[in-house]
Amino acid sequence: RCPAPQVTGRPCVLQVLGKVYAVLSDAKQRAMYDETGMVDEEAEALRGDRDWLEYWQLFFKVTVKDIEDYQKSYKNSEEELADVKAAYLNFKGDMDRIMESVLCVDYTDEPRIREMIERAIGAGELPSYKAFVRESKQKMMSRRRR
Repeated sequence: RCPAPQVTGRPCVLQVLGKVYAVLSDAKQRAMYDETGMVDEEAEALRGDRDWLEYWQLFFKVTVKDIEDYQKSYKNSEEELADVKAAYLNFKGDMDRIMESVLCVDYTDEPRIREMIERAIGAGELPSYKAFVRESKQKMMSRRRR
């Protein structure tokens, strides 16, 4: 079970991590993967009926409060700024990809993220990519609707 509904149709991170962990922690699965580069998708360990959120919370002892506390300390931090700059460079100014990749952000954070990037461009810390500075209003509105 994912903590948020999946809009994209892709498996949630918890499910993917759970499957990776299941393969690596099972000697037979690991040996098969090491030898062939493939895994037995039908193996009991990889079935999707496990509550992965609950499993990882037990495994790592992470609570919702821990996540909320991290979000508070991360937002507007030097770490976030470095992540935003790295995403901007990596995706050559594509705000769709930047907003998808930076931790702890949603559409309400976009003006703040955009301002961080604009300040860095103004200070000469980042190049001015056309995808960012000439982004159409239509693309921006489409992202907000999603």
